[in-house]
Amino acid sequence: MSCSSSLQTGLGGLLLVLLLSGCGDGSASQSYEQRIMQARVQRDMQMREKESVLPPNRRADFRGLDYYGVDSTYRFVTPLQRLEQPDTMMLAENTGRIRAQVRIGRVTIPLPSGNKTLTVFRGASDDPRGRFWIPFADETNGNGTYEAGRYVDLAQAPNDSVVVDFNRAYNPTCAYNPEFACPLPPDGNRIDAPIPVGEKTPKFGQSASS
Repeated sequence: MSCSSSLQTGLGGLLLVLLLSGCGDGSASQSYEQRIMQARVQRDMQMREKESVLPPNRRADFRGLDYYGVDSTYRFVTPLQRLEQPDTMMLAENTGRIRAQVRIGRVTIPLPSGNKTLTVFRGASDDPRGRFWIPFADETNGNGTYEAGRYVDLAQAPNDSVVVDFNRAYNPTCAYNPEFACPLPPDGNRIDAPIPVGEKTPKFGQSASS
C-alpha cells in the first residue's frame, strides 16, 4: 500500500496510521491527518481495555470506533469570547435529570452554512473532557452520528484564542454505556447543518457466543 493511499473510516482505516508512520513527505496536511488518525487509534484501543466504559455484557459485541474522513476545513482557530465572570447553566442529561455546568464564554465558528455561535463550558479538574469543551448537535445526529449529539474539546491557542476541531468530535460516554449520565447540548448549540467529521454512531454486532 502506497503512502498516497486515502485513509478509510472504521478500525481498518485507523490501523492504516501504523503504515503511514513510516511514510513522510513532510507535508503539513498529511502530518495533521496522521495526528488525527493516531488519536483515533489510541481512543479505539482505550475502548477495548478491560477498564473501559463499555459494560462487560457489551464488550464482546464492540466492533470498533467508526469515523468520517478527516477534513481540515472543519478545524477552526477562533477568539474565545469570555464572560466577565464564569457562571452556571443547567443542562439536561440523558437520564432526564439536569446538572449545572460552568459556562465560560462563546466562540463563533465560520461554518460552510454560515457563522454559528456556540457556548463553551469548563470541565472539572478531574473531568476527562478537559478544561474547555462544547456539547453540540447537528443534522447528522440519528443519521450517521449519535442521536443525542457529540462533544468536542478545545485546545488553547495564542491571543486568548482556541482551536475548535470537529475532526476530534466524539460521542458522550452514554453512547457506549447508558448507565452513565451525560449532559446534552443546549438549544443554542444546535447547528442547523451537518458536521460530517468526527466520530460516528458506535458499532455493536452480535458475539459468536450469543
